[in-house]
Amino acid sequence: MAPPSCRDSDLSSTEWIKICSTARLTGHKWDPMLQLQIQYPDGRRDALELKGDEWLIGRDESCEVPLDDAATSRRHARLYRDPQGRIWIQDLQSKNGTFLNERGVSSAEITPRDRLAVGGCVMRVIIPEKPSIVLRDTAGSMTHATTNAWGRDQRVALAQRRLESLYELNERLTGRFDRDDLLSELLDICIDHLRFERAGVAVWSGEPAAPPQWVLIRNLRDGAEAEIHLSRSIVDRALHHGERILITDTSGKDFDPTASMIASNIRSAMCVPMEYHDRVRGVIYGDRVSSAGGYTREDIDYFAALGRLGAMGLANVQLVEEMQQRQRAEMQLQLAREIQAQLFPAEPLAEQGLRIAALNDPGQKVSGDYYDYFVRPDGLIAVIIADVAGKGAPAAMLMANLQAAVHVTLAHEADLIKVVGVLNRLICRNVRDSKFITGIFGLLDPAKRVFTYVNAGHLGPYLIHESRGDDRVEKIQPDATLPLGIEENEPYTLQRIEFGTGPTTLLLYTDGVPDAENPQGQQFGEARFAECIAAGAGEQPEELVTRLRRSIKQFARNHPQTDDITLAAVRLG
Repeated sequence: MAPPSCRDSDLSSTEWIKICSTARLTGHKWDPMLQLQIQYPDGRRDALELKGDEWLIGRDESCEVPLDDAATSRRHARLYRDPQGRIWIQDLQSKNGTFLNERGVSSAEITPRDRLAVGGCVMRVIIPEKPSIVLRDTAGSMTHATTNAWGRDQRVALAQRRLESLYELNERLTGRFDRDDLLSELLDICIDHLRFERAGVAVWSGEPAAPPQWVLIRNLRDGAEAEIHLSRSIVDRALHHGERILITDTSGKDFDPTASMIASNIRSAMCVPMEYHDRVRGVIYGDRVSSAGGYTREDIDYFAALGRLGAMGLANVQLVEEMQQRQRAEMQLQLAREIQAQLFPAEPLAEQGLRIAALNDPGQKVSGDYYDYFVRPDGLIAVIIADVAGKGAPAAMLMANLQAAVHVTLAHEADLIKVVGVLNRLICRNVRDSKFITGIFGLLDPAKRVFTYVNAGHLGPYLIHESRGDDRVEKIQPDATLPLGIEENEPYTLQRIEFGTGPTTLLLYTDGVPDAENPQGQQFGEARFAECIAAGAGEQPEELVTRLRRSIKQFARNHPQTDDITLAAVRLG
C-alpha cells in the first residue's frame, strides 16, 4: 500500500523526509492502524482501533463501527482508505446525514483535525504519525561518507551557526513586502548556505489541478543555459504531499532516477515545501550537478526551515497585498459614494407652502436606492423614489443609469404612464442578470394639492393629516403592478393622492425600513413604522426623516444593516 499523504497530524508537528540513495527500500511497509474516538450524545466516550482499509458505521451489529445511537441509520456511512493512503468518509444515504466539520457531505476526505458527525455521535479519526522512510546504501553511500567526515564538535558548530542564521534570516525575509523581492532573497540565501549549483522557487495557489508557478530560477554553472529541467514527480511530492525530498549520490547502480535527472546529470538534490499554518504555498528546489558532495539530514532540516520562513514571508506579503487591495477598494467605494451623493438633490426643496427633504443610508458603501425631486418648467414638482434589486456597486451603477433616464424623460413629459413605459422598456432590453427596479414616479401640483403617480411594484406611501385625530396616518395601498425590468409590456396605471386642506405630509420609503432587524431577528415592520410616523405629526420633513432613521437605528441596535434605507417626505402647509 502506498504511504498516506505526509500532512502533520494534530498530535505532532514532525515533518517527514524521504532520502533516496543507492539502495532500494526493502522490508518496510507503511500500514498504520487508525483509531476512532467517539463521543455519544449522552456524554459517553469510546475509542476503537480500526484494522484493514474499510469500515462500515451504523447501528447494525455487523458494522465494523457499531453505534448505540437512535439517530444513526443501520448502515449509515462507510469509512475507507484509498490506494494513496488517504482516509475518506462516504454517506450511505442515511436518514439524518453525515457531517464533516458541521457541513453535510456525501463523500469527503478526512484530515487529522476534522470532526465527523454521524447521527448524534461526534467522532475524530486519529491518523498515526508516519515514520521517516530512510533508504540506506548497503555499500556505503555518499550520504554516509559525508556525514562521517564531520566530527561531533564540527557538527555542533555548524548547527549553531545555522540556528543563528535562521534568526537573522527571519528578520530579513519577514521584512520583505514584495513577493518577487522576497523570493529572490530567499533563493540567494539557499544557494549561499547550501551551495546549490542550480535552484528554483515556485509558488502555488493551492488548487489541486493548478500547476506551480516558477517565479525564479538560478543556474550558477559556467556556460550553462539559464533554464533547468526538474523532476515533476519530486516537485509534486513536496507540493501535494508536504514531503521533504533528499536525493543523494544518484550514481549508484541500484538507483532508479527520473528522465530529467538523467538528462541533467544531477548528483544530489533537495526539494522542500514552503508550508505555513498547514498550507503549502510553494516549493524550493536545489541541486548539484558537477559536485559529488552529498547532502545530509541536517542539510534538509535546515532547507525545510528556510522553506517555512519563506512561506511565512509569503503569508505576510499576501496579508499586505490584501490590506492594500482593501484600502484601494475602500478608496474606490468612497469615491463612488461621493459621486453617487452628487446624484441626489443637494438640499431640501422649499417653496411657498411646500417643503421636501429626504435621506439615504446605504447598507454598503454605495446604495441601490434612489430618490429625487426637482421643479419642472411647467411648475410641477417631480418626486421619485426607487429601489434597485441587489446591493453594492452593481445596484448603484443601475441606480445612476436610472437617474439619468428619469431626468431625460420626466423633466418635460407629463404623461407618467408613457414615462414609466419608456423606463421599463429600457431596463428590460438593456439590463441582464434578473435585475429589476421598484419605484414611485410622480408629479406634484402644489396649487391643486394633488400628487399623481405610477407605482411600479413599490411599497405604498403614507399620508399624514396633521389636523386629524387618532386616524391621521393613512396607508395608501399600491396597485398590483410589476417592477420595472420584468415584463416589457406591463400595463401600468395612474394613481392619485389628494392632500386635502390643512398641513399634510406624504412619506415615501424603501423596503429597508420595515425589513430592518434587531439582534433577535425581529423586523421593524409596518406597524411599528406607522406608530413612529404618528408620533411626529407636525414635524418638518427634515425632522421627520431624521427622527424615523434614528428610531430604526435604536430598534436595530448594533445589528448589521443589510439593506439600503431611504426616506422622503413631501409637506404641504
